[in-house]
Amino acid sequence: MELTEKHAASDNKNNSTKIMLLWHRFGPYHHARFQAAASTGPTVGVEFSGEDQTYAWKKIRPNIREAVITLFPDRDSQTCPSNVIFQRVSEVFSSQKPSIVFIPGWADKTALAAFKWCLKNSVPAVVMSPSQALDAPRSWYKEWVKSRIVRLYSGGLAGGTPQKRYLESLGIPMNRILTGYNVVDNGHFENGARQARKIKVQLRKQLKIPENYFICSARFVPKKNLEILLEAYASYAQSGLREVWDLVVLGDGPLRKRLENIIKKFGLAKKVYIPGFKQYEELPYYYGLSKALVLPSISEQWGLVVNEAMACGLPVIVSNRCGCVEDLVREGENGFIIDPVKSESLTQALIKITRLKGQLPRMGKRSQQIVKNWSPKTFAKQVWKLAEMITAAQPPKPNILDRFILDYVSRKTMIGYQDR
Repeated sequence: MELTEKHAASDNKNNSTKIMLLWHRFGPYHHARFQAAASTGPTVGVEFSGEDQTYAWKKIRPNIREAVITLFPDRDSQTCPSNVIFQRVSEVFSSQKPSIVFIPGWADKTALAAFKWCLKNSVPAVVMSPSQALDAPRSWYKEWVKSRIVRLYSGGLAGGTPQKRYLESLGIPMNRILTGYNVVDNGHFENGARQARKIKVQLRKQLKIPENYFICSARFVPKKNLEILLEAYASYAQSGLREVWDLVVLGDGPLRKRLENIIKKFGLAKKVYIPGFKQYEELPYYYGLSKALVLPSISEQWGLVVNEAMACGLPVIVSNRCGCVEDLVREGENGFIIDPVKSESLTQALIKITRLKGQLPRMGKRSQQIVKNWSPKTFAKQVWKLAEMITAAQPPKPNILDRFILDYVSRKTMIGYQDR
């Protein structure tokens, strides 16, 4: 059940520090992080939109003890005029009176409206960011504009190590940046995978999936590099291995028809399965019955599916463009790192994993050991540590140029900020 804005404010009125966590739309990942933070101290959550066009998540209904407010319940905030967004943000924030606000990035109109409110009211703001320098080609003037905005944040919560470096390059001092933003509910995936393995024969029949397979979970969009995945898998299937595993690709999107045509072209109709988009509750079953995860993206801020698969005890094959690689993947220990523009690199990794079949349990155990340090509890710990560090300090003060840039950028239609 969602709490009213009045109820959310009154719950924490006697506490000295109250944090506010913002996201475009609360999905399962945000919900797990929010629960952990709320269990640590007074926390209110603000969801910009009740609907969006990117993820087909079911709506999450928080527990009664939690405070979550949706600014625009029946539409995507990105479709609203900037002045309407700022007015709504001002109403909610003024009633909540947060001590510190955690904002998802700098590209979403509503995030910028929240940041402007913080600057206007001298409330410290922390940017939560999974972005790394390698995400896309960078132009000097866009980076300059971005740095003028980002340096006004009081601190940063970065996805991991490369994301921390990027925030520092944009002007936030390193001693005010912590990592631990990109986490999932490890317990949900670990427990779900364990249960799936207990009834694996029955579950395979129910889900209509093969006995031995690689798994990829991604939106069917160009940056996920699924065409190269199919090309590499076709070479793998023809490599002469005694045992060839199948491939299950979860997800959906605009490239589905093209991928289906490539599958037919390579004659892989009996080897490649596309079950469609799966909700959060179902994902551990597909991971739990698979042999290894493959994520071949040519651009990926982080790659939370890697966290999910590792929590399920899987080895992983991950592109070197994925933001999680530096922190989560240990070459040869829990998986392999590939060059996403070279299909041969991916083919060889598929072959290596298959030949290491007897060592997969050990590699999967190593995955679980590594990802244990990337949990909602980690997120909560870092959020509250930043709150303690920053609330005592005076927020940065924007000058006339900074205000002009913020006003100009916030009026533009920006690309929605995504952190999956």
